[in-house]
Amino acid sequence: MKLQRIFTFIWIMALGGQIILQQSCKKTETPVEPVYLTVNLPRSVMYNETYYSLKYQERSIELDFSQPVDSATISGNISFSDKGGPLDALNGTITSGKKVILAFRRDFQLQPGWKYRVTIQTGLKSTSGISLKSVTDIEIRTTTALFGIENDSTVQNSIVCISDIHMGDPRATALGYSWFSKNAPALDSLLDMVTTCPQVSQLVILGDLFDGWVIPYRISPFDNEAGIYNIRDYFFSIANAPVNSSVVNKLRAIASGGEIQLVYVSGNHDMLLTQEILQEIIPGVIWGGDSPGLGHYSPVNEIVMEHGHRYDFFNCPQPLSNPGHMLPPGYFVSRLDAEGVMEHPGQVMKEAGEGSGQVEFLTAWTAAIEYLKYKYSLAVAADSANILMGGVDGYANLFSFNGVRDMYAANIETVWPSTESVNAIPVTMPVLMAILDGSIDLSLTAAYEYMQSQSPMRYKIVVFGHTHNPMVKVYPAGKNYTGIYANTGSWVNVELTSKPVRTFLVIKPGEWTGSELDVVSLFQYNLDSGSGSPDPGFVPVLLAEESIDR
Repeated sequence: MKLQRIFTFIWIMALGGQIILQQSCKKTETPVEPVYLTVNLPRSVMYNETYYSLKYQERSIELDFSQPVDSATISGNISFSDKGGPLDALNGTITSGKKVILAFRRDFQLQPGWKYRVTIQTGLKSTSGISLKSVTDIEIRTTTALFGIENDSTVQNSIVCISDIHMGDPRATALGYSWFSKNAPALDSLLDMVTTCPQVSQLVILGDLFDGWVIPYRISPFDNEAGIYNIRDYFFSIANAPVNSSVVNKLRAIASGGEIQLVYVSGNHDMLLTQEILQEIIPGVIWGGDSPGLGHYSPVNEIVMEHGHRYDFFNCPQPLSNPGHMLPPGYFVSRLDAEGVMEHPGQVMKEAGEGSGQVEFLTAWTAAIEYLKYKYSLAVAADSANILMGGVDGYANLFSFNGVRDMYAANIETVWPSTESVNAIPVTMPVLMAILDGSIDLSLTAAYEYMQSQSPMRYKIVVFGHTHNPMVKVYPAGKNYTGIYANTGSWVNVELTSKPVRTFLVIKPGEWTGSELDVVSLFQYNLDSGSGSPDPGFVPVLLAEESIDR
């Protein structure tokens, strides 16, 4: 009897343990998530985790669902709209398994640079009966029309922006140190397109059209034999150089034509150009200056444009380092670089706007000078007074490179806070940041100065030149971006740089187009190799595009 009780007890304990174990397992079981439909656009690219980009010429939109769709549930559950509301644009739908194609009516055309939405209700179901987790809005943004092509609109709603052309005087072409000569035909052609394109409202040149820096240090900027006696003669000599004259004449025609506004903002290589001299060369041009050697331009409230050298320690105006003068250290580095280009043509130059990215002036100066001496195998007597000035910026006497170094080293860093004030820098920056600006793409500086909370005036789109590095990118990266930084690039001779050349921007403010979007497009002007013509001419090629809500 006792043995039977023991077995009974063991059986009860085992049964209880099993029950407890089963209950424990039930408590830790992961609930099965319900399955929902998902959807994407397989023929389109998603940008910034926010929207799909679609060519405005497209005649349909393809939706790709995660499961085959029940075609009987499509009607009334997919709609297409823009800012004005639902659009009567769809001719019908084509369903094939997981794919649903929304076909446009023959008389409907997507607008370029426009925002659309495809809205899918939960009433749409798969053949197995599942639906989307919630109502789904898919944002679609159409590309802009290729500049001057494929768009018959006559509304002036576009800004063309170029910079860093770097036209030199006749000596630059004759002696082989010109940065621009070989791209003159391309720019000449672009200006023809600007003139004949009915969408262009403004042509904005963000500095360095005229190059007053690229001249070998053994050649005097002002030279009686060249007929150049002063700064006015210097810039007129550049404008009248045979390789530049057609470009300048077309700029004159644009400025005086009354159809397109021509706006000019100073760069570092033409910081000695005054409003009076420029308007004498190009009557009718709009001057975008705000302080000596600097300027900015805002075509609409949310957009600001400038050359970008304002924030570059080596290349911004330095009126306090040597009172009565403006030229910065970068001017003398360019003179040495020009000497190397003349003596050793065809070598890739140190890009305009680059400093040395070092921690203080003396180190950065030494690195830049030694780099150029090594690169071009230049024998430079650093203590010899061999830099010819001829009176430019008020400097009549010759300089040595060590003399230039010592002149700036005496106080350039200590007077930097005051220099920032004179140069109207919106948000003050430490010396180190300003020195490093010579070796980065300036996109972080654009954000620091114009796109963040400390900025006295915040902008959605910031456009610079100066770096010769064409780009368009959002800030900050990702779906929560609040701004766009764009750089115009340059028109320097292709063999002198490793970066794309003949680039320009087209900006379409939504305020002018009626769109919900401001759109920035980066183009390169290339020979039309696909035309088959023996003289193919140039066509704009779209390199990048970004848009932002107004």
